[in-house]
Amino acid sequence: MKAWWETLSARERGLVASGAVLTLALLLYALVWEPFQSSGRRLRQSVAEQRAELVWMRQAAQEIKRLGGAGTAKPTAEDRSLLTLVDQTARAAGLGTALKRVAPQGEDKLSVQLDSVEFDKLLPWLGTLERDHRIAIVSLSVDRIDGAGLVNARIILSSPVGRL
Repeated sequence: MKAWWETLSARERGLVASGAVLTLALLLYALVWEPFQSSGRRLRQSVAEQRAELVWMRQAAQEIKRLGGAGTAKPTAEDRSLLTLVDQTARAAGLGTALKRVAPQGEDKLSVQLDSVEFDKLLPWLGTLERDHRIAIVSLSVDRIDGAGLVNARIILSSPVGRL
């Protein structure tokens, strides 16, 4: 390589040296500087998007606090009497034919009797009463029938607001 270099004239050496310097500069730009700059642009854009999302989240949190959870579409025990609520939710859950007796038990309790009800429908209905309507199960008695998944159930429910 050294022999080849020495055979070049001074002008050719200058051209080869400047070409090498230019090639090295282009490689540094393409392999180091440009990826660094594009990474910085992506990070700045990501930070701006996350800041906008944070502003939206703070506004949504203030709106939630202001509403105090009043935007729920599901009726609660406060909207309807416990008797009506139990009857309507039982029928909606497909337990209408099994619902044999619903009777008040004092000021804030209700006795419910279901005969030949599918156990797989009974449990989700009870979960819905507790979770969505805040109805407490005071007592639950379930007797298995000689059928596939059928039971007789006796339930005492309590209203959180004390009205039937």
